[in-house]
Amino acid sequence: MYIRFFVFLLLFFTFSYAGVQNVEVLAKNVQKDGSIIHAKGNVVLYSQKYLITADKADYNQKTGDLSLFGDITILEGVQYSSKTGKATLNLNTDIGTFSPLFFFNNVSNLWVSCKSANSSPQSYITKKSIVSSCNVQNPDWKINFSSGELNRKTNFLSIYNAVFYAGKVPLLYLPYFGFSTDKTRRTGLLRPDIGFSSSEGLYYSQSLYIAPYINWDLQIIPQIRTKRGTGVNTIFRYVDSPYSNLNIQSGLFKESSKYAKKNILVNTKHYGFELNYDRSKLFSGYFDGDTEDGLYLDFIYLNDVDYLNTKTNDGASYNKLATSTLNYYFKQDLDYYGLYAKYYIDTAKVSNKDTLQELPTLHYHRFSNSLFVDKLLYSIDIKSKNYDRSEGLTATQYEFNVPLTFYFLFLDDYLKFSASENVYLTYVDYSNATAPRSYGQYLRNYHKFSLYTDLAKPYDSFYHTIYLGLDYVVPSKEKKSGYFADFIPINTEQKSLSLNLVEYFYNTQGDKKVSHTLKQQYFFSNYRYKYGDLENNINIYFSDNISFSNTIFYSHEYKRFSKIQNSLSYTNDIYGATITHTYENSTTTDSSYLTASISTDYFRNYHIYATLNYNFQSSYVKSWTFGFKRKKKCWDYSVVYSENTTPQLTSSSNNSINKKGVYILFNLYPIGSIDYQFTKEMDSSVSGN
Repeated sequence: MYIRFFVFLLLFFTFSYAGVQNVEVLAKNVQKDGSIIHAKGNVVLYSQKYLITADKADYNQKTGDLSLFGDITILEGVQYSSKTGKATLNLNTDIGTFSPLFFFNNVSNLWVSCKSANSSPQSYITKKSIVSSCNVQNPDWKINFSSGELNRKTNFLSIYNAVFYAGKVPLLYLPYFGFSTDKTRRTGLLRPDIGFSSSEGLYYSQSLYIAPYINWDLQIIPQIRTKRGTGVNTIFRYVDSPYSNLNIQSGLFKESSKYAKKNILVNTKHYGFELNYDRSKLFSGYFDGDTEDGLYLDFIYLNDVDYLNTKTNDGASYNKLATSTLNYYFKQDLDYYGLYAKYYIDTAKVSNKDTLQELPTLHYHRFSNSLFVDKLLYSIDIKSKNYDRSEGLTATQYEFNVPLTFYFLFLDDYLKFSASENVYLTYVDYSNATAPRSYGQYLRNYHKFSLYTDLAKPYDSFYHTIYLGLDYVVPSKEKKSGYFADFIPINTEQKSLSLNLVEYFYNTQGDKKVSHTLKQQYFFSNYRYKYGDLENNINIYFSDNISFSNTIFYSHEYKRFSKIQNSLSYTNDIYGATITHTYENSTTTDSSYLTASISTDYFRNYHIYATLNYNFQSSYVKSWTFGFKRKKKCWDYSVVYSENTTPQLTSSSNNSINKKGVYILFNLYPIGSIDYQFTKEMDSSVSGN
């Protein structure tokens, strides 16, 4: 038995890929009658496409007709296997009959059991069948159908007169149903998304997925909200190289006049356009030497925040400030070139004509390199920033920063010292301004002296590294003329002394256990206060599962903590939890908020989780969720309850709504998922951020 099984596997893996055209037959008893071969007892038959075992087989070498009897197993490549009791199959045409048939897809774990089936080069046709991916005995779910067709090329199963069973209970009848048995990208309808909201009514959306080529696809997503309106969104994905990814989204949603009037909406139509493109090796491949470049573009245009709120029905909350970003850099040897841009849309405003944009910033940087001698280094940093808007003051700022640094080593390299001469120059040219505000010019020359040590030492039970340094900054020359708007950043270095500490502790296995950084500045000439904020950060890794981090900023000027953040995390194979509290106290506003999440897989086949985002300052819950996921081999389902505050652009001061909802998702492998969402909305006096 073991020898037969070994021969079975050996022949299968050998001839499935070797391109053998002839048919070979092995059996205990083989007889040949003309062109017909009769085989009995432990029959093994293999060809280029099939590997077959049976109790008895008759094979016609001329016509390719094969008759099989007894305990029959048919392997077709590495993806399909079948069990049957009686079969006829023409090995030249792939036309055959099977009675009964158990068909199994080794990739998706999907099986079909039927009383009879016919095969052709294109498909299998089955009668009186059952399909499922669960255990064959008492499956958790199954679909009974009168007839069906499995396309062998597209791996798409079409079934007719289908009855869906949960266990032994029939739940749903469909005259026709079809789905893919693998994960190959193909054109077709995706699963529908269904939900219900107390204010928006029934929600229904179903995507048309178009995938004609391997490097791009298009998704068209129409939707209807019976009490609110209708809309359509599109997603275009394209890969133009091995180093890039393009995603384009657009959408339009039209409100019903009744809903817009009731909610005092500024716009009855919400539309937007998004483009995301990430690419490395854009031009650097055309240059010799050590070159690299990269492009990142994240662009969004929308007329108000409800374009984002109506894209999907997932209840997600969005930031009121929509930001578009463009970053491109090119680096060759020691030279770095950058192009940056940021464009802001404040969705809380009806018009963004006075919103300040950063379009564009040009950047050149020369990395540190020796000048004349090895220990004398220089670098260059030049920026041009353009601040633009339709209404209000605009400006172009030029910045020039050149440090020249000399290094010294003492005490066998235990102590290091550096002295640098720094020149910072900025010039601002204003537009849409009166004569006294037409320009701004600032020159700052300062010296910087650094004394530091960088040490590492092993101990019996741990390993310690430490960097300890003092930076002494001495301004030498300052010249300021013209006007500087509040949105113009300048480097106003003052005479100061800065203490910096960075240290790490490792155990004997090399695992990091503690990291600690500390920074304190002292200003000699500042008339308002002498000390900058004390910055202290510590991370403690108690074990592979538990970690704690603490960040503190203490303001000596106001004698209070300007920022305190604590975070505690725990993870293992069963539990996961993170809680973070952040407190910030600035000269204008205070904020205190808590974020927390917890999850567990303690209960077999269940994943339970919850999240919370609470604002202590405004005393409201911005969002929270609680849900669980039931996981089994062939299916899963999720139930989630959530609440969140979402901004809306309205003509009243109350410009946010609170959404409460229940989300239910059923996922059947490999058929797909069905979800349902019920939400209730109400006005909120708290504006979402």
